[in-house]
Amino acid sequence: MSEDHQGRFEIQTELSRDFGLTTALAIGVGTMIAAGIFTLSGLAVRNVGSAAILAFLVAAVVALFTALTYCEFVSIYPHSGEGYLYARKTFPAPVAYFVGWSLMLGYTSSCAFYIASLSSYFYEFIWHTPFESLAGVVFLILLTLLNIKGTKESGTFQVVITVGKVILLVWFVAGGLGSVSFELIADRFSTDILKIGGTAAMVFITFFGFSAIAATAGEVKNPVKTIPRAIFISMGLVTVLYTLVVLVVVAAGLTEYDEAAMGTAARQFLGPIGGMVIVGGALFSMISASNASIMAGSRVTLSMSHMKHLPEEIGGINSRTHTPVIAILLVGGTILLFSLALPLEDLAHFADTVLLLVLIIVNAGLIYHRKKFPDLERPFRVPFVPLLPILGIVANLYLFSQIMHHIVPVAMAVSALALGFLAFLTWKGYEPAEKVLPGAPSRVAIGRFAPEGGKFRILVPLANPANVPALIDMAGAIASERDGEIVALRVAVVPEQLPPSEEESQAEKEREILESAHERAAGLGVPITTLVRIGHNAARAILETARERDCELIIMGWKGYATTRQKILGEVTDAVVTHAKSDIMLVKLDGAREMRSFLLPTAGGEHVLCAEKYLASIVKQNEGALTVCSVSAPDATEDSLKSFNKILNDTVSRVSRNSQLEVRSKVIRHQSVTEGILEEAEKYDAVVVGAAGQGLYAQIMFGSIPEIIAKESEKPVILVKHYHPVKALLARVMRE
Repeated sequence: MSEDHQGRFEIQTELSRDFGLTTALAIGVGTMIAAGIFTLSGLAVRNVGSAAILAFLVAAVVALFTALTYCEFVSIYPHSGEGYLYARKTFPAPVAYFVGWSLMLGYTSSCAFYIASLSSYFYEFIWHTPFESLAGVVFLILLTLLNIKGTKESGTFQVVITVGKVILLVWFVAGGLGSVSFELIADRFSTDILKIGGTAAMVFITFFGFSAIAATAGEVKNPVKTIPRAIFISMGLVTVLYTLVVLVVVAAGLTEYDEAAMGTAARQFLGPIGGMVIVGGALFSMISASNASIMAGSRVTLSMSHMKHLPEEIGGINSRTHTPVIAILLVGGTILLFSLALPLEDLAHFADTVLLLVLIIVNAGLIYHRKKFPDLERPFRVPFVPLLPILGIVANLYLFSQIMHHIVPVAMAVSALALGFLAFLTWKGYEPAEKVLPGAPSRVAIGRFAPEGGKFRILVPLANPANVPALIDMAGAIASERDGEIVALRVAVVPEQLPPSEEESQAEKEREILESAHERAAGLGVPITTLVRIGHNAARAILETARERDCELIIMGWKGYATTRQKILGEVTDAVVTHAKSDIMLVKLDGAREMRSFLLPTAGGEHVLCAEKYLASIVKQNEGALTVCSVSAPDATEDSLKSFNKILNDTVSRVSRNSQLEVRSKVIRHQSVTEGILEEAEKYDAVVVGAAGQGLYAQIMFGSIPEIIAKESEKPVILVKHYHPVKALLARVMRE
């Protein structure tokens, strides 16, 4: 995976581009001509009579709004993943995950609808199997294996079976069209607008094939041109066929309209043989729709894995078949569970719920994407933006409102979405922090372990030998008051192709700096573990050590600035500060060694509270002095000054009570907070600054007070960031 010109992730897979326009059409038509026409046509006529034609047309128009949006997005991002990929490129990570998870649920539940419909038709017209779902389960297993075998094979299968069922539908329409009575059509036309709207919402699932076409963009030749053509042709063809089929089904004048109404009408118009052929066509239609849904669902899953919203193992591409085997198996298993757990109509409403939510977000995404990237080349442009996407949002919201009264499937869909998001947060919470960084895992080459592990471990990565005494002294002061242990780490960064023998030689060169750290800690009477790790990424090695040794604090030397504009604190420091699941202290020494007097600016907040505790230990160890301060404008009101003094008095009281130190306080009168602190800092040996309220990394990127002080102060500066598990998890999810 690499980054595109906007700094976003670009998918790089080994999927083969085997699909042309014919296969893309077969995927769209095959998905749309399935249970929607063979099963829902009867249910739609049952609900609103011949007005079912209008219901299908309304659903088609609503789908068209979003299909246009898909065409523009796929012309920009011609890769597998469709709505999820578009959301990933447009919105913050949690919104993208929600879209991806919704699509996974939508494809699997709609495919389960097709599988359940297949079982129903097979049981009704072919053979009363020992249990009704048997036929669907068997075909699902076979389709899953077909998709694993290869995209070319599954694509060819899709083309053959789609052409066959279109021919059968044309035969059905030709056999019954002569019996259409416009008097009967008019007589059975319902004028209940609400029922028509509800029926349109129910049958909307039948037009979602345009999304399945976009989902396989990574396997389509020339997707920028091919996919929009496939979407428009397939939607037009299917809409015409649906209209004609509903006319014929109504003309049959059946006494009962249910899931099998079209099969019954076929027997009436075409005789027993023709009826069975249509039943066979219905079965093959459901098979092809299921096949297309498995392909589309697995490609969304693949995309989510490649973009770190699912475990990377799920997105593995088999070197022999060039297919995402694990993703396909996961999608197939989920379809099986849905098909066995929910009745047919509930499956349709469940799928409609999650898919309509996706389409609402994707339409909103186009409007936002146009504003976010106004100069981006768009080979296909939707006209009248934002009007058409807004119409799409409104239409989808209307359809969504029409299924809200189906409480059970809607509640199940909402619960599934919530559980999926909770599972995502849980997984991210337990995922090792270093997993997000490039490079293979590092390994310990040399280790000298403390005889007794401390309760509070402090990791001290050592890069500059000149900083060893000061960093070990700070760590020792903090550890000694907490029955703690120092973990001194030296990372040997080596090229990936370096032979093992040379790696060992490289590791031996790092012993000397660790020996000096060990002697320094021994002089302080603090247990110390010293490690040399060999790896390809220094930040990853640091994070791996912090996790494996269960460190609660990381103390790192820092030069106070980055060498390039692309970095904030420096490449390694950026990564550690961003991803570490522990408190962080960054120490800019500037050659200073003895620090006895410290200035701590405070305005409250968790990071300053954390700095207070660590700094108190350092001040006591050095027998030094601590002054806390706040900066107030020269023209501040009395009430404002009282507020500053209260914060300072509370800080002095808290630090004195917890550490028995004598702490002084001072209100600095200055128009600029940073300049006031910098001027006052000249009177002290060092200044200690807590991270800004929204997290050190995020704030420093925008020229925060800690960054300015660290860069401009000529005195040593210590930046402190407190690790809050919940806030860190949410920040990590937003960054993903």
